[in-house]
Amino acid sequence: MNNSAIYNSNDNRQRGFGGPQAMKTVRSTRQVISNVHAIIGWALFGVGLLVFVMSFFFGHFAAVLALRITGGSLALPGIIELIISVFFRRSARRQEAKLERLKAEGHSFSGENIKIERVPYMHFGRSYPVHAECSYKNHEGKTCLVRSKSFLRTDSCGDYSAWVYVNPRNPQDYAVEILARTTEVQADYDYR
Repeated sequence: MNNSAIYNSNDNRQRGFGGPQAMKTVRSTRQVISNVHAIIGWALFGVGLLVFVMSFFFGHFAAVLALRITGGSLALPGIIELIISVFFRRSARRQEAKLERLKAEGHSFSGENIKIERVPYMHFGRSYPVHAECSYKNHEGKTCLVRSKSFLRTDSCGDYSAWVYVNPRNPQDYAVEILARTTEVQADYDYR
């Protein structure tokens, strides 16, 4: 019987960190920005369209003209917001596709010495965008430094763990997956 462990860099297993802790992926800043622009865009476009349609129910020339101008001036920024949302959504999907590609065909390494750096001048409610800088040791035993894409951090999140996925032919082609550790309280009674 062979007792050696086989390292498989391509398996997408659930990583246990011991104890009663659950892991969840962090929210991408680009995806959140896309969602905010989509909500604003659809709201402006919908209100503009409603005001424009209301112009068909009036007979006075000045009222019809005012409603059509107002409807158009609300719908146009809505369309612009939706276009901006599409660009951010595509960017977020490219990041996700790169991560999935590197998970499937790359080598995975556990990130060490995770340092969280805040992106200045940005805030989303109680969350703010941050980058994670971390290091990992490659198969040759050399330490490599990498930086994640921005993600949202809340003050309620505790520790973070990082997994680095690297293209075996090009070490500069990498993706960092950040997971937030959330503690789950094991209680005998739940009175909520």
